[in-house]
Amino acid sequence: MTTPPTFPPADPSGAWQQPAGSPPPVPGTVRPSRLRTGLVLGGAATAALVLVGGGVFAYTTLDGGGAQPEAALPDTAIAYVRVDLDPSATQKVNLLRLANRFPDLAKDLDVDLSETADLRELLVDAIAGSSGCTVDFAADVEPWLGQRAGLASLPAAEDGAEPEPVVVLQVTDEGAARTAIEAALGCGDGVEPAQVAFTDGYALITSETLAAADVAAAANKASLADDPLFVADTKALGDAGLVSFWVDVQGTKGLLEDSLAGQGGAEETTAALAELDGVTSVSGALRAGSDHLELAFAVGADDATLTPLDGAGTSLLTGLPDTTLFASAGTVDPASIDEAWEQLSTLADTFGSSGLGGLEDLGGLGGGDLLDDDWSLSSNPVGTTVLPTVTEAECAALLAQPEYAADFSGLGLTAEEEAEYKRTYDEAFMSSCTGTDVGLGADDLGTDDLYGDDYLTDDLFGDDYSETSDDDLLPSGLGFQETVDELEKSFDIRLPEDLKTLLGEQIVVALDSAGLDDVSSVTGPGDVSFGARTIGDKAALEDLLGRIDAILVDAGADKLSSATTEDGLVIASNDDYAAQLAADGKLGSKPAFTTVVPDARSAGSAVFVDIDAIEKIARANIDALGGDDSWIAYVEPLQAFGVSTRVDGGHALSSVRLSFD
Repeated sequence: MTTPPTFPPADPSGAWQQPAGSPPPVPGTVRPSRLRTGLVLGGAATAALVLVGGGVFAYTTLDGGGAQPEAALPDTAIAYVRVDLDPSATQKVNLLRLANRFPDLAKDLDVDLSETADLRELLVDAIAGSSGCTVDFAADVEPWLGQRAGLASLPAAEDGAEPEPVVVLQVTDEGAARTAIEAALGCGDGVEPAQVAFTDGYALITSETLAAADVAAAANKASLADDPLFVADTKALGDAGLVSFWVDVQGTKGLLEDSLAGQGGAEETTAALAELDGVTSVSGALRAGSDHLELAFAVGADDATLTPLDGAGTSLLTGLPDTTLFASAGTVDPASIDEAWEQLSTLADTFGSSGLGGLEDLGGLGGGDLLDDDWSLSSNPVGTTVLPTVTEAECAALLAQPEYAADFSGLGLTAEEEAEYKRTYDEAFMSSCTGTDVGLGADDLGTDDLYGDDYLTDDLFGDDYSETSDDDLLPSGLGFQETVDELEKSFDIRLPEDLKTLLGEQIVVALDSAGLDDVSSVTGPGDVSFGARTIGDKAALEDLLGRIDAILVDAGADKLSSATTEDGLVIASNDDYAAQLAADGKLGSKPAFTTVVPDARSAGSAVFVDIDAIEKIARANIDALGGDDSWIAYVEPLQAFGVSTRVDGGHALSSVRLSFD
């Protein structure tokens, strides 16, 4: 993540300051409480949630237009949510048609989704009903309520105070609107006259600590709609759709600082906030297309933040087979890998050794670095150290805790074998915990080892399984860098260099739907087609593959299925799929794909899920899935899901789409 320039600037205490020349909010005349008008103040936010959740779909007229709520707000706003119940005619029709693809939606929600339905009435009824009120929409609301609403956050007037909320409602009759708002439609205490003001066809409703007239005056002098940052962000975002939001990241940094301060120390807070230094803003919109719903996002940031997100040519997704079930592709920035590796190293050194050898290697036997090779209890899951003077009763209580319980399930053991291994584990734990420190020999575990002769020669915990044993995968008790060095020494695996090679300039991982029509026939990984394709240094990739294959052969396993391409390498679960990944597939021309991943040719990263294929596989395997196919009815109207991100100018633009059949 990155962080943006200060807008508006914050003083060292984290309190918000007004930009020079902008009139500050004036405290109201009453007490420092929030709005009492739950019905009115919650309306905009509730409308946004209802729309985003897809719970209510309707439209009223066939043409939009007119001033948006941001024109009635001052340019000092640091966050803003807008709801348009009268967007473009196309989007309204699209939304209604998509909603009606779910035959039981109107019934399940108990709402009218016909073309004559009034979304405003649905929302008012929902809000009033949740508060136990009865509101006559036709008599009390319809005569004055317009089609748009907004909710904004303004900088606090005083240091240490919370930002000021402001509700914006489009109105057609100011007199009727004031009467209804001040009375809260009979569903609350109402608001004081000073909390309501009108400008540009909108009613402004403020808290008791802020005079609405002062907010209106500030908006008339300089509105959010004309703010350069807001204008640039909304232009990059494009169509604001049904619901949209905007956040001035630097303007809200003080809020984040206060929130993070209560969760960690000063260093952690500073580090977390530093990640936002290159980000200026975040905006988004919910839109309806003829065959899809879209959540679009625009993140304003500096070049250093955006460069790693920029695409390196056409996404590898487009060349996958058109039978692809799931795929994820991304451009890889080597500098990001170095940074992540450094952070991983720091975490490992902070919270303990890597745990790649000794008992820790045998996953499922207890809590992480539970036992070291001298059978003394070391760092446990809660980060404490148990000394060898612990009594047997205390050790027994510790062993009874779930995080220390041995789990041998899934290892193919008989009941007798599992009981014997558990007995051995319990004895080893108790001897280690109490400090008696006895070693266990081969006789304690039988003649055969748990994981096979190539892994352990005689026993699971015995004297041969120590820090100096030739049978260890890696010596235990190593620090992070020591483990990395040992990997290179023992297996010729060089990190993080080999990781950078594997990820290359661009990488795609994919799972194919072929062969999944009968999951009962799947007996191993080779029966499922999955794999990865990398664009990068071909010679380096082939060298890495050779070293990995050598490790597998030494362990008695088969080499990886692979194929070379002109610009990289493919690794897959079977030879046939490796060949398919190396060839030019047709996914990029599949309508379901192009609908949900519209920016594949310039996307820095993208994800695709074929929901139709999931439905088909589920129906074919319904008996194996328990025979219940009721849930499939909710999936049936859906076609595909996709996410794509690209860089355009000073913004990272992301699209999250769900398409319909």
